[in-house]
Amino acid sequence: MKHGARVGVVLGGLATILTLLVGVAAANPETFQAQRSGFTLGVSGPVDLRDVNYGTGVTECPQAGRSVELPAPLDRRRKDAVEELSGQGDDRRANQDYSCFPHDEMSISANPQDGRNLVGGANDYRLGWGTSGFYASTDGGRNWYDGIIPFPSLPGGDNLDGGGDPAIVHDRAGLVYYADINFNRTDDTNGVWVSRSTNGGFTWSRPCVALAGAAPSDDVATCGGIGDPRLPGDGTIAYLPDGDALANSSIAFNDKEYIAAGPRPAGVSPTCFRPETKTAFACPPEITGVDRIYVTWTLFSQRGDPSPGSRIYVSYSDDQARSWSPPRAISGSAPFCVGSAASECAFNQGSVPTVHPATGALYVSFLNGNTPDEDQYLVVRSLDGGQSFTGPRFVTPIFDVNYPRAVNGRRDCVTRGQGSTRAVLTNSCFRVNSYGNITVDKRGGAFADDIYVVIDDNRNGTIKSSDVDVFLFKSTNGGDTWIGPTRVNDDPTLEPSGSKAPGTSWANTPPGFDRDCGRDPESISGDASKCTVDPVGNDQFFP
Repeated sequence: MKHGARVGVVLGGLATILTLLVGVAAANPETFQAQRSGFTLGVSGPVDLRDVNYGTGVTECPQAGRSVELPAPLDRRRKDAVEELSGQGDDRRANQDYSCFPHDEMSISANPQDGRNLVGGANDYRLGWGTSGFYASTDGGRNWYDGIIPFPSLPGGDNLDGGGDPAIVHDRAGLVYYADINFNRTDDTNGVWVSRSTNGGFTWSRPCVALAGAAPSDDVATCGGIGDPRLPGDGTIAYLPDGDALANSSIAFNDKEYIAAGPRPAGVSPTCFRPETKTAFACPPEITGVDRIYVTWTLFSQRGDPSPGSRIYVSYSDDQARSWSPPRAISGSAPFCVGSAASECAFNQGSVPTVHPATGALYVSFLNGNTPDEDQYLVVRSLDGGQSFTGPRFVTPIFDVNYPRAVNGRRDCVTRGQGSTRAVLTNSCFRVNSYGNITVDKRGGAFADDIYVVIDDNRNGTIKSSDVDVFLFKSTNGGDTWIGPTRVNDDPTLEPSGSKAPGTSWANTPPGFDRDCGRDPESISGDASKCTVDPVGNDQFFP
């Protein structure tokens, strides 16, 4: 079945969850199928690669695009055709280090007070493992300054040096915020944090976990010891310490966060929260931000959880990311979510929040796997600043199970560094996914309820030959119903004429181009050689 193979992307202890689910759910195949479907959404890249050391696998690398004002190394390498082309245009490379390690899963934001100020982030492997890199420019991207976001400080004096999943946003005052996950690479300690910068992204606040006694006590909580100027808990959204010092999924895991900023809705007052008890109180004016900052993320349940899942959570801040509201699950329940108790949409990943700049309405979109086969894209809505939500609402099915992978024919990508279950594209071994993106119509007025979603998937491709397209969906009633898809790219393509309906026999599949050709039933595994009619299009992805 599809989810058994797909869950293999989760390394170490998270893979143990699969074994548990096999044991507890084997008596109910439909429930088992949906549960494993959800876990196949998988943890994000920096966690998946947390024990990978790139140091022995990379030699010399190109320096094309670096700022010309910086000292250049003597370079006697033989440049290939790609590097020669990359140096001919006016593109500039944001990371200015001379290491050869990857920088991926980028995020970027422009300062609304100064459009020349750009701040970016990426999973940055220059240390030999995944951390959170930042890149800042004050001249429209011509020159860049870069570094690593400060690791959050922990109660025991340690820090979490594994990190990634960068997400960056400016508020309307021009302050910039950098959300990321941080974790230990040797055990399950993990959390979600936000750093802020008041100088255009060149230096950053260091998040801290509040120091307190055995019982929660806001009065004695401190941050880092005597003389530390930070407010206790500054920048800490979620923190889960490991109790057994092993990477075995003994605790839940916070993953794949994203961030948004916007005005508080009418009637919603700035609210701050105590570091230990999370007691709400009125924010002091001197640290109250012009916007409410929202972060959404996925919480993967720990090994042995009687209600396993990967639920979407939200937290918000009104004091420039210093204190954060208690996390709450927002992925909800719906009739189109199957395989979990009470139709809960329990298996999710890839959430993205967006805030309407006029009304303050918050929308969150995410990928859900509570499905018999292919996944689905959902949206929830809050009109009171993230305190309550309606939905989820169904947007579209996501055809992300029928990607090329090593388990169905692309064994060459294992040699080139991808796991056997990672989705890739024809003629490449790029790691891809079908997480979408969402935004609101910023004109307001008659357009205040208009929302737009973009996704990419392989609905016009097969496990042998991908044909990934970008699709646009629109809602004119605040996300209740959706119009689409509208195919954005215009390269030639073929729509499948013989796709197998879930639960039907392969023998009854009509002849012609079949998006499920070669697949084992409801699975990512299969035999690509059984696909005899190929799509004709190219791949467009990561909208």
